[in-house]
Amino acid sequence: MRFIQREHIDCEKWDALVKSDASVSVFSLSAYLDAVAENWCVFTDENYSKGIALPFTFRLGVKTCYTAVFLRYVEWIGEQTVQFDKLISLLQAEFPGGQICIKQAILGYPSEEFVFQRIPVLAERTINSQAKRMLSKAEKKHFQLEEVDSIQEIQAIISEELPQKIASINDVSLSALEKLTSHLKNENRLRILAIRDQTITVGGLYLVEFNDTVLYLKGAFTKEAKDAGAMYFAMNEAIKQAKVAGKNFDFGGSRVEGVRRFNVNLGGHDQVYFSYEWNNAPFWFKLLKKARQAWKRK
Repeated sequence: MRFIQREHIDCEKWDALVKSDASVSVFSLSAYLDAVAENWCVFTDENYSKGIALPFTFRLGVKTCYTAVFLRYVEWIGEQTVQFDKLISLLQAEFPGGQICIKQAILGYPSEEFVFQRIPVLAERTINSQAKRMLSKAEKKHFQLEEVDSIQEIQAIISEELPQKIASINDVSLSALEKLTSHLKNENRLRILAIRDQTITVGGLYLVEFNDTVLYLKGAFTKEAKDAGAMYFAMNEAIKQAKVAGKNFDFGGSRVEGVRRFNVNLGGHDQVYFSYEWNNAPFWFKLLKKARQAWKRK
């Protein structure tokens, strides 16, 4: 097995591997990685029968494996015949620095556990009282849901509402989101749900359909609509549509506890994934990184 850089990847073979297992997420698809990662490579065999995609960047000239924006994790795909205890040493040799989230605990190396929420299609779904109250408020407002074709309509609301609430949403990440949704739309994997209050669009969701799952990618609503239960209404409708289609529903990725509570309120089940970090970069790089982290905490 070896690392293959983006320009030498046979994307047809890699994507065939990603699509070969219904449980594999869209995060590993070449078009998805092209949109969100600064650079990426794959660690795979000659036949592309197994492997993992790895986003990376350069910081002060140091090659660093990282988790890109809008990418919850990468995952090992295919035959599990690799000596995973040796994989961490190969990664550290290829990337002196690393901070990567992986679906499976495969590295035999200390990790931090994170959770996301999903609703398996066959699982019993419980909506709690908070969600029921908000859905009742939305019902009284008579919000209308419409599937639309235009990315710009929802992107404008996201650009207006989210940067003031989420630190990671800025001009760079908004540009990445627009690029990503365009890629997904071209591949017929993107669904856009708009929520109307009479004739006015007050918010909406981007949903990604891939393999056996509907993924909530991103969405936003005006404050007034959100307070009236529009977000609960839209997500509940998306979940019901996924179930009718025989697909699991994935709430996307957020480590914010308030977002987790929202997802659980609507019936989400916690799923664990793993974050790995190492730093074998030169001493001066470690000092600069520590100083940068200290500055960000001010």
